[in-house]
Amino acid sequence: MYSIVDKFGLVTDGNYLTVFLPAKEVAFVFRVKARLNNGYEVLNYGPLPLSSGTTLPTYEGSSSSVPASGVLPARTFTQTGITFPYTGAYDETDMWYVTEEYRDLLFHVKQYIEPAWIRIDVQIPKGVTQGRFQRNKIITGVDKEFGFMRGFFETVHFPRIHYGYRYGNDTNMSVYTKVKFVYAEYLVEIPDNPELIFNILTKKVPSYWVTLPIHVWDPTIDSALKKTYNIIGFPIYREDQKDKAISEYKALLSKVKEVM
Repeated sequence: MYSIVDKFGLVTDGNYLTVFLPAKEVAFVFRVKARLNNGYEVLNYGPLPLSSGTTLPTYEGSSSSVPASGVLPARTFTQTGITFPYTGAYDETDMWYVTEEYRDLLFHVKQYIEPAWIRIDVQIPKGVTQGRFQRNKIITGVDKEFGFMRGFFETVHFPRIHYGYRYGNDTNMSVYTKVKFVYAEYLVEIPDNPELIFNILTKKVPSYWVTLPIHVWDPTIDSALKKTYNIIGFPIYREDQKDKAISEYKALLSKVKEVM
């Protein structure tokens, strides 16, 4: 059976990637023209960028200090999202950040954290916790009882947005951490055929879907998407709304072509 992804679960050349944004019930559809890091998808980053002496909150309501760089103390979590520094990157404090000038580039990132039981979630943008239960009644995340993953997180990094990753150690022992990224640096385009986009969004045409945990539509997200693509995505329609969908997609594509 034909697969649109490789052994890493990354989209192969010529296939489609769909990024769904729940807060607005919209999605972006991209065609992967090429993978710029083909054959070099694995990056063993090293320990979490936690500096010795940093104070972290605990699950009991107190605080604890990081005993050595890269160590997550027992019963602590990172309240503020972490970015990953990398010397020489566009923004050396955040290796996955680029501006709208890179609109034809997209990072698809699968993050593996060791030990594999460490809690992980992401703030999009950094500082905005996205985990929600019963709409906005309860905020969830690594500092709560649920609303997080363990050991793994997959996301797509849009330009102009700093994502902040958070981690939690709910055991009674301090641990050395290790981060591995399996990533794709895609060269992408937005298809200019509204019927194709409709068929992808109604899942008639195969595409790899990534749902970003965006339940709070921060103004930073809106501004970043508009500056980068000139739209905030394609609304999701039912199959029986094809005419309406194609009409709207056609109008949106006329805006996208101005900036792509």
